Amino acid sequence: MDYLDTTADVRNQCNRRVKRGKSTLFTNEKEGIMLTGGAADLFKLSTGLDEKAMAKLHPGLEKLYRNIPRTLGYQLVAEVVKSQACFAGVEIGNRLVFDPFLNPQKSTGNMCPKALLPVLLEINALWETTMEWAESGKEELPEIVWRNVRCLDPGLENGGVGGVIYTIRNEKIAA
Repeated sequence: MDYLDTTADVRNQCNRRVKRGKSTLFTNEKEGIMLTGGAADLFKLSTGLDEKAMAKLHPGLEKLYRNIPRTLGYQLVAEVVKSQACFAGVEIGNRLVFDPFLNPQKSTGNMCPKALLPVLLEINALWETTMEWAESGKEELPEIVWRNVRCLDPGLENGGVGGVIYTIRNEKIAA
């Protein structure tokens, strides 16, 4: 198995394997769901599981991996739109970029644990939405209605120091 350093390496490896047409197959023992072709290759590549172990997976993961080639063209970005007395030094305009994992090379500013938790919870929900979009075959990404999250610092008036607000959005990755 190839050693992959970054999400881009995984993406490139997946694209090469899908283009070469390498095909494998596994069936979920409980549901009879099959994962084939590039989706199965990507799953094996990213997890290191063999076909016997893959057969025990929840069938919902098949949809996730089947749609990864389409969703890898997008990244979720959490951008600071408000920062007040942030002890960690997080400033307006700082960005946390997930493509699909947190990418420190594309992200800017400090990564405060009190800010990461609420951002990660929202990112997880938005990746689920993105997978549903990919499955639907629609062209336009769904609108993100609840897109603002606040860090866990309650602010000076409530026993904390300050606070940061992030706006989260989906962005197409430039080719």
